[in-house]
Amino acid sequence: MRNKQQSKNGSRIYIYIGICLILLSISFSIFSLEAFQAYADTVTTSVTVGNSAPSFTAGPLENPTSSITTPTNVGSSITFQATASDSNSENYYLLICSSNSATPTNGGAPTCGATTWCTSTATTSGSQASCSYTTQLADTTSNDWYAFVCDGNSSAASCSTAQQGSGDSGSPFVVNHSPSFSSPFNNSPQNPGSTVTWTTTASDSDSNTVKLLVCKTPGITDGTCDGDTWCSTSLVASNPTCGYSIPSVYPDGIYDAYVYVVDQYNLGSADATQGSNVSFTVNNVAPVVSAVTINGGSAIDLTESSTKAVTLTATVTDNNSCYGGEISSVLGYVYRSGVGYTGCDTSGEADNNYCYPEISCSVVGGTCTDNTDGSANYTCTVDLQYYADPTDTNTQYPDDNWLDTIKAIDDDTASSITQVSSGVELNSLTAFDVTGSINFGSLGADESNDPLDKIITTTPTGNVGLDQEHSGSANMCTDYPTCAVGTPIAVSYQKYALTSLTSYPSATVLSTAPTEVELNVLKPTTGSPTTKNTWWGILIPSGTISGAYSGANTVTAVKGESADW
Repeated sequence: MRNKQQSKNGSRIYIYIGICLILLSISFSIFSLEAFQAYADTVTTSVTVGNSAPSFTAGPLENPTSSITTPTNVGSSITFQATASDSNSENYYLLICSSNSATPTNGGAPTCGATTWCTSTATTSGSQASCSYTTQLADTTSNDWYAFVCDGNSSAASCSTAQQGSGDSGSPFVVNHSPSFSSPFNNSPQNPGSTVTWTTTASDSDSNTVKLLVCKTPGITDGTCDGDTWCSTSLVASNPTCGYSIPSVYPDGIYDAYVYVVDQYNLGSADATQGSNVSFTVNNVAPVVSAVTINGGSAIDLTESSTKAVTLTATVTDNNSCYGGEISSVLGYVYRSGVGYTGCDTSGEADNNYCYPEISCSVVGGTCTDNTDGSANYTCTVDLQYYADPTDTNTQYPDDNWLDTIKAIDDDTASSITQVSSGVELNSLTAFDVTGSINFGSLGADESNDPLDKIITTTPTGNVGLDQEHSGSANMCTDYPTCAVGTPIAVSYQKYALTSLTSYPSATVLSTAPTEVELNVLKPTTGSPTTKNTWWGILIPSGTISGAYSGANTVTAVKGESADW
């Protein structure tokens, strides 16, 4: 029984060893379990290890993400990344294709069945591979991609199945194309205070919105002008337009304006009009004269035998600015109203009686400080001659007055004129000079100046024709004016006449009462006025004691009748 059990146990040991041999398929020495003989034999084994395709362990993905919300601008690159492991520990390639088709290449990089977006270099198993694609104008907006990892086995190269990533960083990648832009235009020239408007023909093939930028200097960055901006728009579907409101005071001239169209992702147009200078023009406008005055609104009183400085004032407004050289000149014109501005608007019409043209005016300091100022005050001074035409009563021109016009001229020769709203009177100046004394000479009793031969010359020094009033003191005396001694000579012994060679008996007797004399001295019209003489004489009455007699006569200027001027 023990031998049977032992035999049974020995059989079990033999079966266990046999199973192990089958499973391990390895060479070893077989010992005879029955006889327990100690000897060995060699059994050879073989196996063929096949090539396996690498597999993704991370990715694939786009970096940066290229999606409908973050598209890749034409000309920019998309980088594809993935990590793969190769069970044969071979290097692998990342291949990005436009279709689900890849062909491995023995000993080299794989290829796509359609468009190859990009292929990485050979990458160590377990390391990240990457490749990049630069987007092209010909690319569609949405572009599918399929990622493969392939080895380059020398005899049995193999590729994985395609992967397309996930989410925004997965397929497809989205290409943003430049908007189209043509026909930029503006509606200038415009006056200050108006609006210059730029219009465009612009749209986006990707159905993106677009906007217009009008820059003062060339260049934009991230959808804004590098320098100052004339105007810009919000994003619109197509044909953006914007306007610049020209300030009410703005220098005339041509202003550079560089136009740009960008889409909602700030990708600028690639068309030739992008960045072109669509300049605009601000018109020159004529200056405007206001608030004109003459002599502060008061009547003018002249100065005898001289000139009278009369001040003119005005405000000049120019919407191109009053600053710098914009206002080239401001001139004043002073004239009698009967002559009018048209009779006194050139230097050739100057006449000191009634016309003083082209008087230079100057700006009042501090009234215009920079080119944002539109108005400046001006003053001018005219020197009126003493014989300028009076316009008060009993003159040649009682229905006239004196006016002034101010003319402003800008640097483009545009001009305007404004006449004072209310003129002023120029008052009569009744004035003259006469010779200082009458010396009747040496006469004896009962002798006289016959004919009258002592002359008084009257020279007008005002602006009217003249008559005179003559009177004298009651007597000429040796102790004048006391006249307490001697034999006074009564005033009635003096006589005067308006013509030469008038006999003493025919002349007019002088009295103590002022008596008008129709001298009819003409109104001066130049600086060399016409003079008039009167002739004087005296009779020495009988019984007059000899001696040196003196007295005083009064000659008073009287405005003559205007018809006699």
